[in-house]
This record gives sequence, structure tokens and C-alpha cells, in this order.
Amino acid sequence: MDAQVIVQSPGGASTVRPIHLVDDPADLDAMSSALAWKILEELKTKPDFPGSVAKKLDVHEQKVYYHIRRLAAAGMLKVVRQEQRRGGMCRYYAPVADAFGVQLHGKGTPVTTGPGAAPAKLREFLGEFSRDGILDGYVVVGSPHPHGPFLTVARDSPYAVQLGLRLGQLFAPPKGLSVRLDTEVKAEGLERSNMMLVGGPVANIVSMDANEHLKVRFEWRDAWKIQSSITGRTYSEEYSGLIAKVPNPWRTEKKMLLLWGLHYMGTLATILGVTQLSEKVLDDYHGEAEFYKVVLGLDRDGDGKLDDVSILE
Repeated sequence: MDAQVIVQSPGGASTVRPIHLVDDPADLDAMSSALAWKILEELKTKPDFPGSVAKKLDVHEQKVYYHIRRLAAAGMLKVVRQEQRRGGMCRYYAPVADAFGVQLHGKGTPVTTGPGAAPAKLREFLGEFSRDGILDGYVVVGSPHPHGPFLTVARDSPYAVQLGLRLGQLFAPPKGLSVRLDTEVKAEGLERSNMMLVGGPVANIVSMDANEHLKVRFEWRDAWKIQSSITGRTYSEEYSGLIAKVPNPWRTEKKMLLLWGLHYMGTLATILGVTQLSEKVLDDYHGEAEFYKVVLGLDRDGDGKLDDVSILE
């Protein structure tokens, strides 16, 4: 089933929550008890394993195991990570959505603007950058002043406006500024936050620090290129760029979205790919912890402006 959302407007301010629609009435039984509901609420606060949930709720562990198995079988819980504990595999669970519901047959109300206009795949891809429908993180752009080891002046930062327009359809804005220069992130110690890094490792010094932690990274020692340790391939086309979502290496429960180009037009290609061509770029995204896509910007109509991307990897 495609991703669905519920739009709420308390006090006139709209918020969006992913919703899991139940299509089998029998699945509703899994959440019919008060304890099952408490387990869902607890796991929505923080992914956890059954034994820990039992201690927090002060109930017998077997009862929690029973309800978690039923909720998972009904498609309401998912395993978000596994780790070895005391000789066994420990599974951490989280709800598949912020809300659950039943949809009756009939036509909905078309939405052409606002939160409903953003593609469902993009909403799923960027869902970890929100909390209760509010943007949680910073868009980080390169400084317009000479900075970093190469004294670079970022030329791709203005394209972040396009990303901001799309984010406005996905999430409500938080209090305060959600945009930071790379130099400000360094000065304010914000590296451990959710971040959307616009601009590659030369234009953006936060990107430079993150680059060494990636499976697809930028290299400039012998030639300026994108190097993939996944496929062993390299890319040096001027309009090529990297779209990636990976754990923040400085705080792994947080995420980084990378929109990096070999040159500023490559960065534009990545932003175009995410904001306008997300269904194409994210076609094979299925909730992976790490997602990499190398793209090449294209000018299909020959007007001198990028209007499409080709998937290189």
C-alpha cells in the first residue's frame, strides 16, 4: 500500500502525520487492548526491545512479547535494528506510522497545495527529519565568503531555496532559523543534529568532514571525482552529483541528507532530483538505513537549464 498521511489543523496550523491504513478488520484486534495501546505509545517515544518495554510499563515480559508479536504480525510494528545481547539477537521495534486508521470506499478531497502536494515517496524518505510534523534539523549551506582549507566561496547555496520550498509542503516550520552556514554549524557545535548538507566537500566544510565516513565519497587527490566503494566505479562528469541519506556519523540516531555536486551544477542536479523527480530517484528506496544515488543532470529541451537527471548508480 502507498504511504498515506493525515493532515491536522489545530488552531489553523497544519501538521502532517504518516498513517497506516488497516485493510483487514482482523488486524484491529491486535491494538484493541489497553496494554497494546500503551506499548505502541511507548515505542513511538523511542524504539526499544520487548524486555525493556516490560520494565518501563511494569508488566510481565511475556505479556509484552505477546502483544508485540501480534502488532508486528498485523503490520503495525517494524524492526528498526537488531543487536546481539547475551548470546541472542535483540530486536528493537517501532510503530510503522504515527497514526492508524480505517479507510472506507469513496472519493477523497483533492489537494493541490500545502502538505498533501508532496509525493508520498519523498515524505517517507524525509520522514526522519521531522518530529510530530515539524521540521527537525538544519539545512546547511556553504558560506558565501572564502573559507575552509581551499578558501572556497560556495556557488550552490542559493539552490537550497528550491529544497526549502519542497520542505514547506512536507513539514511545519520550527521556531527559529532552520538554515545554517557551514561555518556556523562548526562554531555552534550543531554537527550532532539532523542535517541536510547542500554542496560538496569543497564548498561545504561540514560535507568535507562527513565525506570520509561514506561508502560513496568525493576524491580530489589525483582528480576531482566521485568514488563508489559499493560498485568500484568513479564519476567525473561536470553535472554529476550524489544524493544520499545516511546516519549522522557524530550521532548515529540522527540523519544526514547529502545533496552534493562535483560542481555547483551537479548540486543543482541533486536538488532537482529530490524536489522535482523524487519518484524516479527514490523508486528503489524501501526504508534502508543508508541510501546512495549518483545522478547526472540533463538538459532535455536544450534551453541551457537542467530539467532531468539520469541515474548513474
